[in-house]
Amino acid sequence: MGQFQFGDLILSRNDATFEDALEDAYKSKLRPECLCVSKGIPMYIARLGESYIIKRMPNTGQSHHPDCDSFEIPSELSGRGALENKAINEDHESGITNLKFDFSLTKLGTKNAISKGESKESSAVKADPAKLSIRSLLHYLYEDANLNRWTPNMEGKRNWYVIRKYLLEAAQNKFSKKNPLTDSLLIPETFSVEHKDEIVSRRRQFLTKLSPQGNKHPLGIMIGEVKDIEPARFGHKLIVKHMPETPIYFGEDVYKRINKAFSKEFSFFYENESVHLLTICTFLLSPSGSPQVDTISFMAVDRNWLPFESREELELLERLCSAKRNFIKGLRYNLTSSDVIASALLTDTQDAATAIYIVPPGATESYYEELNGVLESSNLKNTIWDINQEQPFPIEAAANK
Repeated sequence: MGQFQFGDLILSRNDATFEDALEDAYKSKLRPECLCVSKGIPMYIARLGESYIIKRMPNTGQSHHPDCDSFEIPSELSGRGALENKAINEDHESGITNLKFDFSLTKLGTKNAISKGESKESSAVKADPAKLSIRSLLHYLYEDANLNRWTPNMEGKRNWYVIRKYLLEAAQNKFSKKNPLTDSLLIPETFSVEHKDEIVSRRRQFLTKLSPQGNKHPLGIMIGEVKDIEPARFGHKLIVKHMPETPIYFGEDVYKRINKAFSKEFSFFYENESVHLLTICTFLLSPSGSPQVDTISFMAVDRNWLPFESREELELLERLCSAKRNFIKGLRYNLTSSDVIASALLTDTQDAATAIYIVPPGATESYYEELNGVLESSNLKNTIWDINQEQPFPIEAAANK
């Protein structure tokens, strides 16, 4: 995997001349081919500052081999499909992706009121199907960064530095209303005592861009790892790892709503030391310059930074990683928790990829009917782990290549 054909030349990403080949192909408008399957698949090259990146052509993701970085999982494994060409519009000529959000990055008026806190599922995921919710934006960047993928050689190689690096790369060339996403995006740098002053200075410069401009209040987007939520003099404050000296504040009403809406995520985080809790929020500055939450969501990830939604999914990920399997974790985007999607896609099974479905405890008859409908319409092999039945864990039976 990972080989590309440039005319008569075949190179992998690790070859010393790969970057030069990208630049030459970009300037000559040559389309390289991904050789993940015997019949090469056309790719395109986008310019990223002074560098170049190779990307899959729109609507070709499912033509790639499941183990290829350019493979896009089918719609039954992800909520992304419903947003493509609506909330997510990619121009392969320019390499620019235009995003439509269902939240604002600007507030008008003199009040610094905290508006939503995207706390209830109805507000967090019952979104305009043509727009990305704040949670969907996190899922989108996480998937574009390939952080929902796992291979055994990734073991022990993921930390906040790696997560931040690939999220920032995923955000490049993404625009909202002609504004670069990176202009609004704050992802805390890994803390370093040696470089503390420089890190704080760069963060201060970023926050300065959010200062009110007359009646206009720009908002930032922050993605970080939660350290804790603590009481504040008025309301509560979110303490983010790697920037604990810059808490993000929210009122008592938002605190109560997020505690109710994200009770599972908080339970995983506080009860399991190996679980990380990620947050994404929009925020604005108070008159004193303190960040204030406007819209917020949370996502639990395991020790390998893979997202999960339930104890059963956490167990599934642990078993797959221990068994040294290759797989992709499905993400919901705008889908609700009652919508049926596969929990993971095994990419190392013989002949074809295998989707894994978990039937949750207490599943209703309508859930089984929807599951059957999804399976009938899918071309994927599948295996089902029904928590409501006495059956052995099914994954070991899936044959490796």
